[in-house]
Amino acid sequence: MPDGTGYMQPFLEQAINGDNIIPGENVAWLGDLRAMGASVYADHGLPSRKDEYWRYTNLNSLNKYDYKLKNPGRLIDVPSLPHRAVAELASYRIVFVNGCLRPDLCVLDDMPDGVLISGLGDMIAAAPERLEPYLGKNINFIDMPMAALNTAFIRDGLFLSVASNVVLDKPVHLLSIIAPDDSPMMIQPRNLVVLGSGSKATLIESHIGNPGVGYFNNIVSEHTLGDGAQLNHYTFQEENASAVHIAGSALKLGAKSSYDGFLLQSGGLVGRVETRAVLNGIDAECRLDGIYLGTNSQLLDTTTYVEHAAPDCRSRQVYKGVLDKNSRGVFQGKIHVCPGAQKTDGHQLSRALLLSNRAELDAKPELEIYADNVKCSHGASAGELDSESLFYLMSRGISFEEARRILIEAFVSEALSEIRLEQVAEDFSAHVRNWLQTNINFTELE
Repeated sequence: MPDGTGYMQPFLEQAINGDNIIPGENVAWLGDLRAMGASVYADHGLPSRKDEYWRYTNLNSLNKYDYKLKNPGRLIDVPSLPHRAVAELASYRIVFVNGCLRPDLCVLDDMPDGVLISGLGDMIAAAPERLEPYLGKNINFIDMPMAALNTAFIRDGLFLSVASNVVLDKPVHLLSIIAPDDSPMMIQPRNLVVLGSGSKATLIESHIGNPGVGYFNNIVSEHTLGDGAQLNHYTFQEENASAVHIAGSALKLGAKSSYDGFLLQSGGLVGRVETRAVLNGIDAECRLDGIYLGTNSQLLDTTTYVEHAAPDCRSRQVYKGVLDKNSRGVFQGKIHVCPGAQKTDGHQLSRALLLSNRAELDAKPELEIYADNVKCSHGASAGELDSESLFYLMSRGISFEEARRILIEAFVSEALSEIRLEQVAEDFSAHVRNWLQTNINFTELE
């Protein structure tokens, strides 16, 4: 589908022509959804700095390589996970290799009544009617153009459904492994999570890329929470050093529901995670926290949009970053309070440590308020380690190197303390320590 100039938008021809494995080819509503995504992407193309939510992140590098969709997943074993405590945690594990479900690597036995964990492709083939009320319903393609591209490619991903008033007894661990081959590949996973009224679940995501050729991973997730539902969601992004990782999540929260999300992002050459949440029912609560760790020439982008569409709702956002060498961080956070959303309580905070005079942070916190009885605030700061704190620690006999390490870990630990699941908190803390040890030169300032 050309863009009006006779030029086929990047990647779109593969979606239109398809391949030998297209689940739901004869499902009319799904075909219409794919076609809608393709049409919007054909008109818009890759986002540019002219787009409000992409002004700090340039995707022109995607035009340099001929990324190809790969099917099916390569026959590899589950690698040693970087997170020991999570790996040993009793969980329902669902594994994707290069975006394709690997049933032989999954652990999905003895699921409770009312719980379904499966590959989205399997659900499209077996019971597409269960997906129709939810798939694509939380996404605005104009606001999320990369979601339009993903929708044109809908093939596989996670489907998690928890019936009303069911409490999931173990976390669900989504493990995505990218095993590059000799040519650049792209992956277009689509995840769908639906929690019925009064249900509770915990979802852990691990995105791991093996070393090798760069790749393009464009993930879209939709989460729909019924009234009174609760979802704790922890995401770890450690793609390979040449990868482009683009992730977009669209959340819809019912009355008295709660979403608690935490993101740890340190992988990829470009890593962008965008979260859009609509608090659609009275007394809903949304918490978005995260840490990003950048070095070398990495670009790590965190973008959030929280819409308070109902009264008496609460949202909190706290993101912290550590940036070294030539790395760049981006934080764009917006709280939108709709007319009638009285007694809104919304706050956001972005803080970053710049460990090099070449590191850079672009921060753009925003409030847009159309109600008069609200409590909202935002803030953003970036700077070096506090010299007085360094001096204080060194005056107590602590070396310069150890004093820097202590202050950086303390800065990050404040955010990690918000994680509710002990094993995730333990592993994320260990990853931060290992990252600092591997990437930061404590003996001299750069």
